[in-house]
Amino acid sequence: MDIIALTDAQRVLGVSQPTLLILGRPTCDDCQEFYSRLNGWEPPVPLEVLTLNLRAPEGEAFRFANPWVATLDFVPFNVLYVNGEPVDQWTGGDLSRLESSLSNLEV
Repeated sequence: MDIIALTDAQRVLGVSQPTLLILGRPTCDDCQEFYSRLNGWEPPVPLEVLTLNLRAPEGEAFRFANPWVATLDFVPFNVLYVNGEPVDQWTGGDLSRLESSLSNLEV
């Protein structure tokens, strides 16, 4: 599974396929562990996985465009997007939560 850094904070997510956006920081051990688990995992449906470093300029721009990000207490914070809309969100590296969310999608 390829994990790609989000570089365009204005990009509409989940348009052509569901998109998982993982908000985190490079110094977050839980984030790194989740990325590692995702690398060896195959999603049950086509899925784009993006990561966003909240301390990078792109993270600042995303936070400005999405004020709800300021309320986050823990990372990784995951948001699953479909057709430009968030359909699920959760804290932590819970792969079973991701699988459950994907199985509930009608794609």
